[in-house]
Amino acid sequence: MLDSYATIFARRADSYCRAMNHHPHARDAEFGAVVDPLDPAARIVIDMPAGGGWLRRYLRAGIHYIAIEPAELFFDLCPQDASADRLRAPVEAVPLPDAAADAIVSLAGLHHAPDLGAIFAEAHRLLRSGGQFVIADVAAGSREDDFLNRYVHAHNPMGHEGVFLDDGTAGLLRRAGFEVLAEEQAPTPWRLGSAEQAGAYCADLFGIEGQTPAQVAAALQEIVGAVQGGDGFVLGWSLRRLICRKR
Repeated sequence: MLDSYATIFARRADSYCRAMNHHPHARDAEFGAVVDPLDPAARIVIDMPAGGGWLRRYLRAGIHYIAIEPAELFFDLCPQDASADRLRAPVEAVPLPDAAADAIVSLAGLHHAPDLGAIFAEAHRLLRSGGQFVIADVAAGSREDDFLNRYVHAHNPMGHEGVFLDDGTAGLLRRAGFEVLAEEQAPTPWRLGSAEQAGAYCADLFGIEGQTPAQVAAALQEIVGAVQGGDGFVLGWSLRRLICRKR
């Protein structure tokens, strides 16, 4: 049975945050993949689910950021100040009015969601007419899918049974009322200083137990692909990205 996002991160948000704090720039390319397509005219951006609100630092000045996060520890980390709000709520039922945002982003948080159709319908409700919805997550059948649903599943006490973006995702978005402007596999390489750092980082990020950092790094190289060189350890991660507009 697929565990919910909130259930999973009630148990392993601590280690996830440790990874993000130790290597805050490892996934810069991932955050850029959802931020770079945003319309320069966007002024209110919703991030759901937001994790610890890490995406906020990638947004340009002048944007009001709203984090929607169901997991308690992540929610506590989300920023709240003059230009940022946070709401602890399920992403299927956000306590905000219709047309509350110019854009919504969702990065690598939907594969533990049981009902994408309900989430897409809620995103459509929350956006103004013409607003953007940018999603990036692991693609079904990809190397990343293999690493998470096979290797991580075998070495995480909770398992890992992600339901990833596939050829039917765009149809769900269209049924929710979106125009799909682009769908592509976006390169989002992760950059760490060494293979050992990459192994420790991914062990924390994904709740891997009983494996040394060297063993995790070896699995990453074998399954996902990586290059060790002058730029450090570069993991060949990529995500399926869909850029949509509310009709």
